[in-house]
Amino acid sequence: MENSLTYFISDIVLFFGIILFSYLSFPKHTNKKPGFYISISILIIAFALLGFLPFCAGAFKLSNLNNLLQNLISFTPFEDYSLAFLHGSVLITPLHIFEKFIITLSSLIVLILSFPFIKKLNQKTPKFILLFLITILAGYGAIISNDFISLFIALEIISISVFAMIACFNDAKDKQALTLEAGVKYFILNLVSSAFMLFGISYIYLTLGTINFSDINTMIINKILPNAPLLNLGEILFFMAFTFKIGAFPFYIWVMDTFKGSNYSMILFVSTTIQSVFVFSMVKPAACLGYFGSLLSFALILCAIITIITGGLLMVRTLKKEGTIKDFLSACAILNTGYIFSGIAFLTKGTISAGIFYTLVYLIAAFGIFSGMMLLVRNLKKLPKTDNIYGENLCKLKGISYISPFFAIMLSICLLSLAGFPVMAGFSAKFYLYTEILRSGIWAVYPLLFAAFGGIISIYSYFKIIFCMLQKPENFRIYKRKPAFDKFNTYTFTLSLCAVCLILGFFLFAPLIELIQNMV
Repeated sequence: MENSLTYFISDIVLFFGIILFSYLSFPKHTNKKPGFYISISILIIAFALLGFLPFCAGAFKLSNLNNLLQNLISFTPFEDYSLAFLHGSVLITPLHIFEKFIITLSSLIVLILSFPFIKKLNQKTPKFILLFLITILAGYGAIISNDFISLFIALEIISISVFAMIACFNDAKDKQALTLEAGVKYFILNLVSSAFMLFGISYIYLTLGTINFSDINTMIINKILPNAPLLNLGEILFFMAFTFKIGAFPFYIWVMDTFKGSNYSMILFVSTTIQSVFVFSMVKPAACLGYFGSLLSFALILCAIITIITGGLLMVRTLKKEGTIKDFLSACAILNTGYIFSGIAFLTKGTISAGIFYTLVYLIAAFGIFSGMMLLVRNLKKLPKTDNIYGENLCKLKGISYISPFFAIMLSICLLSLAGFPVMAGFSAKFYLYTEILRSGIWAVYPLLFAAFGGIISIYSYFKIIFCMLQKPENFRIYKRKPAFDKFNTYTFTLSLCAVCLILGFFLFAPLIELIQNMV
């Protein structure tokens, strides 16, 4: 039992953190400054990160880095493990530990970048952090779930918490109606997707007589999995619900609507941490239920390709109409969701590994882009309305290179990485993804051509934004009033760190890919 608790150190830390903030959420305890609650929450997530230290030796061995570092650091012996708890409803593997670490680290970065937003919530701060911690713990539950019911419950807890965070928390009183509308749209569409998921689970159970992923995997190994139409329908309905969760076709409309009415901190949380949770939790059922060439694989590939093309066209439309920064971020999220989804849609070990690796690269680039955009918006809010007549439109990026060349270069690196430009981690991610897709079979060439077409559209959009930053600004005084682009702050540090990681990732991606391949 003592050894088993090692696998749940982070879960236990978050659980006690939730109890603490449940106590602090009472009105008589909300008289402290918001910075006090934020500091405690950062400490809680930091201690949760420390819970993954016992598994560092295993990660180094799986990535073959232990041979390089064994002369510097003494590691404890690593044994591969796959442990089941609660009668098989919970399964712990090295991949699950790695995914939980990524979720925890992503949440910590989101919390740090969201400090100005959370600080403005005043007495609502402990309630917001409480929902934030509940969402992370539910994400843990979704990742380690080994049956459909526990997975469904964890996903619903996440969705309800995200709805409450979107609808009930805003730092501007004049946008409360807009945030409530965004939250309601998210909630209603989530109910529809939950209905699809329950229908799919019921049909799968009716055909197989089990809802446990390990039992289904045993059926596949013994070649006794029936090829019944009802099972195929259940699989498609189940993963149709996941297309809503990750913002893929055909349930991608909520991304645009929800992002418009949400704060940048919530958009960042949904685009990174929540997106990663849904992608990671989809890996296990996808690997159990399908194979390349099946009806399920065909349906998922079709959704992924349409998502890529749709995201690229939305980016072009946003740039053509000089839309808002939120419109661009939502289109960018839809486009990259398509690439991640395409890796999982082919239902092979190689493509799933490539999808997970692309998710990690997307997280780094997304944190960099969001840091830059949040810094830009923060600077615009300090301007008089006479200078800020276009609001938060993309045209405000015009001439940034004249104001701060360093900021423009760092942001351009993040954009070029998502475009798949060489000497950046985004190129490695797309090259690895395309290579694994081609290895799936000869028929994989055709969907890959459509994915490449969507990638070309996205390249045009990214270069259009970079070109906009290189243009001469129409009004220099907009940025001359205390610009924060060259000052050391959380946003500039995160943007610079992400840009450096993306460049180093191009040269050091092999150990990470090997780590993921050995865990999948």
